[in-house]
Amino acid sequence: MNRQARRTSLSMFGAGLALCAGLCHADDPAPREFAWRAPLEVPAGASLARTELSAQALLRLQSRDARDLRVFNAAGEALPFALMEPVRATPAPAAPRTAAYPALPLFSPSPGARQTKGSMQVRIDGANQRSVWVQMDGTDAAGAPKLDSVLFATKDEHQLLSGLDVQSVLPPNTPVRMLASSSADLAQWTALPVRGRLYRFDGAGAPVNMTLEFEQPVKLEGRYLRLDWSGQDGVSVSGVAGVVATTAQPPVRVRGELPAPQAAGSGAVEIATGFLTPIAGLALSTPRSNALLPVRILGRNDASQPWRLLAQTVVYRLGPAGTEAINPSVALHGASASRLRIESTNGADLATAPLQASAEFEPLRLVFVATGTGPFEIAAGRANTTPAALPLATIAGTLGSRKIEDLPTATVGAAVIQAKAGAGALERWWPGDEGPNKKTLLWAVLLAGVLLLAAVAWSLLRQLKR
Repeated sequence: MNRQARRTSLSMFGAGLALCAGLCHADDPAPREFAWRAPLEVPAGASLARTELSAQALLRLQSRDARDLRVFNAAGEALPFALMEPVRATPAPAAPRTAAYPALPLFSPSPGARQTKGSMQVRIDGANQRSVWVQMDGTDAAGAPKLDSVLFATKDEHQLLSGLDVQSVLPPNTPVRMLASSSADLAQWTALPVRGRLYRFDGAGAPVNMTLEFEQPVKLEGRYLRLDWSGQDGVSVSGVAGVVATTAQPPVRVRGELPAPQAAGSGAVEIATGFLTPIAGLALSTPRSNALLPVRILGRNDASQPWRLLAQTVVYRLGPAGTEAINPSVALHGASASRLRIESTNGADLATAPLQASAEFEPLRLVFVATGTGPFEIAAGRANTTPAALPLATIAGTLGSRKIEDLPTATVGAAVIQAKAGAGALERWWPGDEGPNKKTLLWAVLLAGVLLLAAVAWSLLRQLKR
C-alpha cells in the first residue's frame, strides 16, 4: 500500500471514530431530555442554595445513586451540586437488642385463696381496677387461672426502646393484637401505643412478624412492662427483648403512589414502577372491609432476571368502619426494582380484594452553586446518564464557619412531566417530540459502520488499481 492509500485509509478511519464518538458519547444532557423537571426559585443574592426532591421526581429516577439528577441555569448549563446524604441502596444495619426479659404470668385469685410466698399483687383494668397476682419467680400459682396478660421486670433497663421482639407461641394464620403499658408501682398504668400485629402463617416463605413498634421511643427504667391480649386462644408469651432506639430522630419518608397493580396469573399481581430509586418501604392496603391477605413481595429490573424476594407481610383491614385496624408499611431496605410482584401465600385471588400501593423513600436533599442567571431548573429521570454530583465536602469546605443546613432553601415550582424521557443528544435533531429509542440508535450506528467500511474498501481498491 503506497503513502497516499495509507493516508486515505487513516482519514476514513478517523472519520469513523468521529462518527462513533458523536453517536455514542453525546455532550451534556439538556433539561428537556429528563422525565421530570421543575423551576427553582433561589433567594435573591444567594450563591449557594439547598432543596429536596419531591415524590414525583423520586418516582422517575433511572438510577440507584441518583446519577440522573441535574440543576440547570437559564442558559441550560449544568451547575455544580452535591447530595447532602448518600443514597442508601443497601439494607440498614439491624438495630441492637437488649437482653431478653422473661415473662411473668398474671393469675386471677381463686375465691378464698391467700397470697402465696413470692407473689405480688397487681392492679389492672384502668378505672375498674381489680387485683391479680404475679409470681415474681415466674412459677405458676397453684389452682389459679392464668390471664391473657404477662408482666416483665424491666426496671433496670436504661436504654431508650423503639419496639419489642416478642418471644411467643401464636395460633397459626391469625394476627394477634397486643396492648402494651408500663407502671412504676404495679397499680397505675400508662398505655404505650404500638403499631402492627404479631402473626405466623403456615407454609414455606409465609409471612412472619414477631415485633411490635412503639409509636414513640419508650424509656422503661424504673418501670414494669405489661402485655395484654384477648379473644384469641393459643397465645403464650415467654419473653421480650427491647429494640434499642437510635439517638437521632429518623427523617420523615417521602411517599409516592404507584400505578395500579395488574393481574399476573393466579394469586399474583405486578406493578411496573418505572424507576430505580431505592425503596425504603412499601405501603400496601386494600379498600375491602374485613380483609386479610398474607403476601410475599418480589422484585426485578429486567424480564430476563429471576424474581428476588424482598419482603413478606400481611395486608389487612379489620374492625368496624371508621376504626379499622390497618397494616403498617413493610420495609424494603433500599431495594431497587423497576417491577414488583405481589403473590398471595395462601392461594387467595388478589383481584377480588384490590390492592393499592405506595412507595416510601428516604429524603433526597442536595445543595447547588447558583452559577449564572435564573430562572434555575432541577431535572431528574434520564437513563444511561453519567454521574455529576460532587462530594459534599467539596462544597462544605467553602462555607467556613457556616453549616450546610444554614444555607437558604430554593423553592421548587410546578413540575413538567414527560411520558418518555429523551434518549440522548440525538433527540435534538430527531423529527418530532420524542427521540430515538435504544434499538433504533443501535441500528443507526451499525448501518453507519457498514457504510463506512464499504467506503474504506472501495477507496483501497481504487488505490490498488492505480
